[in-house]
Amino acid sequence: MSHPFVLNLIPTTHAANDDAPSRASALLDPREERVLALHKAGVSRRKIVEATGETEHYVRRVTKDVPVTEKLPTTPSERAVARCYPMAIGRTGIKDYQLRSVMSECYGVEWDAEKGRYKGRYTVDQLKRVKERIRERATAEGHSAIFVMDWINADAPLESSTRITQCASNLQDAIQEAVDEFMQASGIQHVEEGLDLTLARKKQEFAARRHILKLAVKGVSKEPVARLQERTMDQVNQLAGTPDAPGVTVAVTKLHHPEPKGDDAFLDYCEGQGWLHPDHYPEVESAISTAGY
Repeated sequence: MSHPFVLNLIPTTHAANDDAPSRASALLDPREERVLALHKAGVSRRKIVEATGETEHYVRRVTKDVPVTEKLPTTPSERAVARCYPMAIGRTGIKDYQLRSVMSECYGVEWDAEKGRYKGRYTVDQLKRVKERIRERATAEGHSAIFVMDWINADAPLESSTRITQCASNLQDAIQEAVDEFMQASGIQHVEEGLDLTLARKKQEFAARRHILKLAVKGVSKEPVARLQERTMDQVNQLAGTPDAPGVTVAVTKLHHPEPKGDDAFLDYCEGQGWLHPDHYPEVESAISTAGY
């Protein structure tokens, strides 16, 4: 007697082309789910054993042939790329100060006693590599990474660019007017025999422009303005035949800012200057509180 053919489908039966994640999604127990979640996130087997308390043999068996789908960043560079990438491909891009802030958090900071602030431990080359990797990832995923200068208004980029260009043009005109005024009043009129007067005036005009900028714009020269003025007056007095005349003498002191090591940076600074002893902190804090500050 013949029997009809019956195909029984049971939960443990899978088609040959089922992928690993789908075959286990509904059948995994909580232990396996936890191990696989950590494995897919790129956590090492040893770390999984430490985090779950499972044996290495168990972890090895559960994760066998299961690919890692998302690798956790482990180096400062990888962490910086992972954190900056979403901002870089956003509508407004990532500002320079945002990028540098993340770099400092990922690479660490150190106290600059001369400038009185923290600075990142990353190098210019490391910053460039992070930006390059962000661009490469964006290109691979069909996006565009935008690194934005801090002065740009992301909501009105064209307007802000036009405005700052006009500001620069106005500044150039003002500088040229100042140089022209100087040359008209103090331009070289005579030179020694054998020298080119036109060349001498061009050199003087160039040097005058640089000197005006050094005096007027902080940061143009690495030399402190006070020292520049002192050096200038020494030369002027010698040329005027009065080398003993009093010039501009300004003491240039290299400041040292102690790193804050408490909750109140102001009191830390006072202590660093030798103005306040730590034993007096409670009394000072009480006085500040009583005064309503």
